[in-house]
Amino acid sequence: MLPIVIIGLGVSGLGCALELAQHRIPFAGFEKEARPGGLAKSEDAGGFRFDYGPHILVGAPAGLEGLFRDLPGLDLKVCSGSSGVVMDARLERVIPVPFQRHLNWLPLDVRVRLLFEALADRRNGKAPGSYPEYATARCGRGVYDLFLRRYDEKRLRFNLDEIPAEWTNRIEKTPLHSLVLPRVLADWFGRRNGESRFLYPRSGGIEALPRAMARLLPANSVTYGCEVTGIHAQSKAAWFANGAEVRYERLVLSLPLPETVSLIRDAPPEVLRAAEDLIHTSIYVVSFGLEGAVPPWSLLRVPGEEWGFYRLSFPSHYAPGAAPEGHSAVVGEISHHRARYPLSARDARKELQKGLEGLGILRRGQRIVVETMRDIRYGHVLYNHRTRASMRVILDYLRSHSILVCGKYGAWKDMPIPESIQSGMAAARETVGARSREG
Repeated sequence: MLPIVIIGLGVSGLGCALELAQHRIPFAGFEKEARPGGLAKSEDAGGFRFDYGPHILVGAPAGLEGLFRDLPGLDLKVCSGSSGVVMDARLERVIPVPFQRHLNWLPLDVRVRLLFEALADRRNGKAPGSYPEYATARCGRGVYDLFLRRYDEKRLRFNLDEIPAEWTNRIEKTPLHSLVLPRVLADWFGRRNGESRFLYPRSGGIEALPRAMARLLPANSVTYGCEVTGIHAQSKAAWFANGAEVRYERLVLSLPLPETVSLIRDAPPEVLRAAEDLIHTSIYVVSFGLEGAVPPWSLLRVPGEEWGFYRLSFPSHYAPGAAPEGHSAVVGEISHHRARYPLSARDARKELQKGLEGLGILRRGQRIVVETMRDIRYGHVLYNHRTRASMRVILDYLRSHSILVCGKYGAWKDMPIPESIQSGMAAARETVGARSREG
């Protein structure tokens, strides 16, 4: 019997493995793909390099600065790039992000209306009962309707009123000075241009991060190309597609939580019912390699319904090796769901090309040299008003059988890459603590 088994070696599973290795706790890790990384992977196509999905590192939390600095073969550079919200059909009005801090880019009459609405919403002391009410309380009804509502309806393809208020805490408040202060003064005081600063590997794409993490793992501690097919929680056993059976003391999973539940052969009915409240939206990630240049943005959010994609990234402006000289890379994200918003991969690709042409990003005669398509099933993690209680049922059951989860999809919680790594480390520390308490 193995002390600890980790299934899924994305960045959170790797974080768990590294923490266990640091404590000299024996473990065995299993990954169904031929290499580590999960969705933090990169692929080469015709001289271009595309990440599986647009990934950047928005800083390094204090707990990870040392790790990022010491990972073998990883060289992170500080990048800066312009990010904005597209407010018209020809990129003639792009509001820098964060949107709430740059409302002085809007016409004066719009700003006056938004100011009165923001003040009215702040006087409303009612506790929000849904995501729209929470967002409105944070940024004002006008700002919510102008950007967030339209953007999230297209990004999530889900009835926003069915999402609870506690689903996210990432919405920034609208500072009133962004409605009052003229742009010239905002520029003078340094609140300008929406430049984002972030970290990105100098070579190898985002996959350079998990590859560097995997290099620190003990020899023979992980197995690739090994997919789990079943788990028996009571007997603490896992089965794999190659016929192998593994017995464990504790199990750590970074698989999507609905898949974890479906793998457990002896899961009780109440856990299976609770898993029905784990809601998600899928994403087509469509990448084009283009001849010539594209506008000097790094990222654009696109709330308007006239275009099918909700976000565009331009990795050739920040990712070394993303495109050959004289070429550019652009990536579009298009949400879909097989029941709520069915969309074929072919139609998603057409929507991206049509939208890029409409916005003037893809110019007449400019050739698409390379294209890739990736369908991320669990793209966006969503809650309805029952999900929080249902997750308690699932997680309590798993913990009672020595099973822990980690990462964005394992813990069913939206989190960036650094937080996912920390989530895996926290799971490792919990297993170490449990083993210490038991003897």
